[in-house]
Amino acid sequence: MIIRNEKELTLFEETLDRCSDTIWLIAPCGKQYNMKDPIERCLGIAEMLKSQDVDGPELFTASYGDEMRLFEFISTQKACENTAGTITL
Repeated sequence: MIIRNEKELTLFEETLDRCSDTIWLIAPCGKQYNMKDPIERCLGIAEMLKSQDVDGPELFTASYGDEMRLFEFISTQKACENTAGTITL
């Protein structure tokens, strides 16, 4: 997932705020960030911005509802990317 601008960052944070359970961002090096904690969220977002490639950080949650919220955000982002002529996995 690539965050390209402030609007996408705001939408991502709003999506995280709507989640009811803990969302974990796990960096390629194994470092884990609780994205519901304000300080760890900042660190996690910095990690995402630092490594915006296919092997970048991954998001995990134990809640099916939260998973669907994240999928919805990502699929909306993918649709915007495809209309802009770029594809990012």
